[in-house]
Order: sequence, then C-alpha cells, then structure tokens
Amino acid sequence: MRALTIDNGGTCLRRLRVAACACLLLAPLSAAAAGDDAQALQALTAERTRLTAELDQYHAAVLLLDSSDVPPEQSGDPAVRKLAEEMVSLKTQLIAVVRSEVNLLQQQIAASRAHETALADTAAPRSPAAADGTARASQLEATVEREREAVQRLHQLLEEYHTDLQEATATLPSEEELAQRERALRDAQAQARIPFSTDKVRLNGAEGSTALTQITRRLMDANIPESRRDIALICVIKTRLYGTLVGSESRSLKPVGKNHYIARVRLHPGTTTLNIQEQSWEVQLPDHANAADYLLTLYRPPGGTAELHVFAVHDLLAEQDAHIPAWLPAELKITSRAG
Repeated sequence: MRALTIDNGGTCLRRLRVAACACLLLAPLSAAAAGDDAQALQALTAERTRLTAELDQYHAAVLLLDSSDVPPEQSGDPAVRKLAEEMVSLKTQLIAVVRSEVNLLQQQIAASRAHETALADTAAPRSPAAADGTARASQLEATVEREREAVQRLHQLLEEYHTDLQEATATLPSEEELAQRERALRDAQAQARIPFSTDKVRLNGAEGSTALTQITRRLMDANIPESRRDIALICVIKTRLYGTLVGSESRSLKPVGKNHYIARVRLHPGTTTLNIQEQSWEVQLPDHANAADYLLTLYRPPGGTAELHVFAVHDLLAEQDAHIPAWLPAELKITSRAG
C-alpha cells in the first residue's frame, strides 16, 4: 500500500511538471498572439472611431441643409440625397469594422477561457502556486466579463446600423440600379420624342416607348427626389363584356423609383377598370380582340396628378427602335435591347 501511494504521488508530480512545462512553452506563443490581437483590435477601434466621427459630420451637414422630418434619402434637395448616399457607404464600412471587432473579441474570450482552464489544471489544490493561480484566474474572469460587455455593446451598434441601412436602401437605388438607369438614359437620349397626351391611358407601341423614355429621364433627374421602393401598390382590375363582369383580380405594381410603378398584366376584351388607391382609369379593348399582355405604368408625383398608361407588350416589341430600358424589373420578362 505504501509503495502504491508513493507511485501515485510520483505520477501526480510528473503530470504537474509536464503541464507546467507545456504552459511555459506555450506562454511566449500565446503572448505573441495576444499582442497581435490587441494591435488588430486597437486598429479596428480606431477605424470605427474615425468612421463614426465622419458619420456624425454628415449628420450635422444634413441637418444644416434640411431640418425637416423627411428622411434624407427622400429629400427634394439633390445635395442632401448625395449626403445620404455617403452616409450609407459609411454605415456599410462601419458594419464590416464592427463585425471584425466582435469576431476578434469572441476569439479573445475563447482564448481567455482556455488559459483559465489551463491555470486551474496546473495549480494543485494545496500547492504554493494555488493562490497565485486563483488570483490570475480572477483577473482573467474580470477581463472576460469586460470583453463580453464590449461584444454586447458592439452587437447593439450592429443592430442600429443594420436598421438604418434597411431604411435607407428601401429608398436609395443600388449601384446596379443606378447603372441600369444610366444605360437606359443613353438609350432614351437616342430616341426621337413622340408627342402624346399624358392623360391618354391606352397607348400604342410607339407611344409606350415614349412613356418609358420619359420615366427613364425622370429616374435620372437629380432634381426629382427618390421614393421608397419596398412598398408596392395594389391595382384592382375588373373587366366587363356586354355589361357582364367577366374578370376580377388584384395585381401588385412594383416600385422602380421616384414615384414610378410598373406591372405586366393580362387584359381581356371589353371595358376594364383599373382601381389604384381610390383612383380609377378605364381601358376599352375591342370586343372581338384576344386577351394579351400589357405593361401598366403609373407615375404618382407628390402633390401632383397621377399618370397611368397601358400598352401592349407585343406592340412595344414590334417597334423597330423601341425604348426598352435596362431598369425594367426582370420578372416582367421583357428582353432589354437597351444594353
């Protein structure tokens, strides 16, 4: 029994020595890694501080130019909308920086936990190093708690930036959409303007091309404010033939920017009434005609008169030099000739 006790004690001592040696060997590496992480975290924090200060300056400039309650993305002042675009860019950069900070802090928390476990393993319950190990473990726990609080604050910042971005991107067009508008404008500038009455509802192919050209020009007009592009309008379509209701459906109109909406609908012969937010328009198709797909465009300028046009997709495509803009939504399934 005595020999067995001595052997067990020797085994325990050997294990403690091995663990202590491992900690000594890993300590320089851990210290070096911790130093690199600390420098990286410091750089990220400095970058976040810089971006935040720049964002605050943009906020102040917006308030100076426009003190109304209108979101800067929807302002009628092109300078304010330009500032709003810059603010979106800054918030996007801030999200990337804060995410990197969170990831690095979480890695440090995991490393601290691992180091704390190693200290607990190497310090024997009654060894002289136990008190020192307990003290270091307490310091590590305090550090971990501070890092957790920092992570929580950064998560709150992320949520705020994401919310702001969602609101802004619901109005401001993306880089791809801006490029599509520019391509459409180049094509529109090459088109000969075809005079037509803005209050005319049903258009032929050439007039429909002109209507799309006018939309393109408005989309590229810096003096016209943007509008939210995440709120669709509902159009109630009812068709009567020989006085009898033969069709009724609801379709959503997709917003494409600056208070313009568009949809591809199938219309049948007879008298069709289009109702959109307490306004109605009437389209008459010959009784002997076949059902066909039509483009429906709506322009609702704030404080102005709504303008609705309907023209057959087939008639538009039949035009040799029809303006088929690149900004048309893909779900309309109309091949763009405008590039």
